[in-house]
Amino acid sequence: MATRRIAIIGAGLAGAACARALIQAGHSCQLFDKGRGPGGRLSTRRVETPLGEAGFDHGAQFITARGAAFSAFMHDARDAGAAAVWDARLVSIDRRGNVEPLREEDRWIGVPGMNALVKHALDGLDVQFGARVAALKGGAGSWTLVRDDGRREGPFDAVAITIPPEQMSDLLARTDGDFSTQIAQANGARIGPCQAVMTVLNAPFDPGFDGAKLYGGALAWMARMGSRPGRAGPEAWILHATTGWSRANLEASPDAVVRNLLEEAHIRFGFPARPVWSAAHRWRYALSEQAPGTPFALDETGTVGCAGDWRLGGRAELAWDSGAALGEALAKS
Repeated sequence: MATRRIAIIGAGLAGAACARALIQAGHSCQLFDKGRGPGGRLSTRRVETPLGEAGFDHGAQFITARGAAFSAFMHDARDAGAAAVWDARLVSIDRRGNVEPLREEDRWIGVPGMNALVKHALDGLDVQFGARVAALKGGAGSWTLVRDDGRREGPFDAVAITIPPEQMSDLLARTDGDFSTQIAQANGARIGPCQAVMTVLNAPFDPGFDGAKLYGGALAWMARMGSRPGRAGPEAWILHATTGWSRANLEASPDAVVRNLLEEAHIRFGFPARPVWSAAHRWRYALSEQAPGTPFALDETGTVGCAGDWRLGGRAELAWDSGAALGEALAKS
């Protein structure tokens, strides 16, 4: 089989898995990502507070690996020092206060930050960050990527698109060819938002858990950062709101988000009402709520494909599986 040159738009786990599958099949890849660096929702934010620097895993909280391929990747990341199992007191709590331990399985985090997992996945790959692709021009076997700064990249034999569905449909609408099916699938997907609050306390706080999945209120999750391998600094907590509350309060001010989520944590768990530092972060595209149910889609020429966690569900492993499946399909097309 002749070596083909393939562009991948999006350098998260789906894009990395797609590239790995293509390279294994003997093809060459170049990845383009609008971000300043690897991470996306697998991010760790470091901030200066009155008590010193604090780090927050403010996006994805952990990763599970249930399939053989992704489990192999996670163990490889651990061996490279980029991942560790979060062995902590993890529970679910309903509105009445009933507590149950979470399902027993390895929950992985990146070390020293969550984006270490993406960095490891991209190791050795050709990636351009700060490269937002606005349109595709050309056709099967000769695609040119038009960046929003006017630069052109290519030509490429094929293109894999592994960005969120809202961004994907916008890109395909400005692309030569008929992508009505892919655009309809992207428009039919639903990615829910998440409002997050990062907060630092002036003393240790122990509500009886290190991480809790919560039901019955605005809060969906709370976790103590200091319980996670490789994390140091002052007493830092992350609070995530439910998708429903986040959607209803999507345009709320950061101060209002902080105030509301801290108030609920205080009422339910006695969380300190006056932290020494707090800030909110809005994830506009956080959790897959409605997915097509197939790992990827190809156009009729077999040279433009779409993948990502939004096609199968919200777990990081599903992003990996989706990207790998698209890579294998493009390698054979």
